[in-house]
Amino acid sequence: MRLEPGSHVAPHLTLDTLLRMGGVGSIWTAHHLGLDKEVAVKFISASLATDATAVARFHREGALMARIKSPHVAEVYEHGVAANGLSYIVMELLRGEELSDRLARAGRLPLEETLALVSQLCTGLTAAHNLGVIHRDITPEHVFLADTGGGTCVKLLDFGVARGDVDPDGTTLTNTGAVVGSLVYMSPEQFFNPKLVDGRSDLWSVGIMAYHALTGAPPFEQKGIEALLGAIRLGTFSPPSQRCAEITPALDAWFVKALAREPSGRFGSAEEMSEALRRAAAGPPGPGSAPPRVD
Repeated sequence: MRLEPGSHVAPHLTLDTLLRMGGVGSIWTAHHLGLDKEVAVKFISASLATDATAVARFHREGALMARIKSPHVAEVYEHGVAANGLSYIVMELLRGEELSDRLARAGRLPLEETLALVSQLCTGLTAAHNLGVIHRDITPEHVFLADTGGGTCVKLLDFGVARGDVDPDGTTLTNTGAVVGSLVYMSPEQFFNPKLVDGRSDLWSVGIMAYHALTGAPPFEQKGIEALLGAIRLGTFSPPSQRCAEITPALDAWFVKALAREPSGRFGSAEEMSEALRRAAAGPPGPGSAPPRVD
């Protein structure tokens, strides 16, 4: 069976519109009869359908995401195998745009929007980390700015290379020594000692993303992998205040801690990271002053 509008890929799922094609697979809108609502359905690529490891990783992604209950992680309803033999994941249908598209269009984000971005991402990561799940590939392409009708809700997507303490079925997860992730947003330990990756690696990626959002470019953007690795190994970068006049010394200091070369020098949790950014952005309190809104 081909994937096309109107296809009944399962008794309760009827495809509607193709949203996106990619190397790993495709995403469609569909009607879910049991839920009586429109949903998004992610299918594994036909080229990967006979790869047992890829299929197992795909179903593990669905199972892990279904366990994480947070308004800032895309909700997964189920995962299974369609009538055509392709594995699928059913998740909430989001309207809006990826952070990568927003940054490509706008260049950079205002401080208040960046605070909201970090706050909501950290809320989602807290839920994941509390379950022992490390995302390992937080990039602007995997952060969705969902239109809620009255505002924007940040949603973390794509746990395809996530690592956790155990799989949802109780078995150990994938090889902890493998180097995975997107280079510019990857923490030093992901490059140089993958077995030591923990939640603080995700927080590094959030710090890189916040820097990119505020200044219009990541702090480490050297051309060529050797130059990039060298810069990340040294851990030196231009203070964001040199690129954006809106950045205060307190915010510069937050980035120094967020992007510390050693994990022990970073924030210990997503909650701590988010709260520290809120305080840094608020600055010294003045008469009638109030911290920036981050909801």
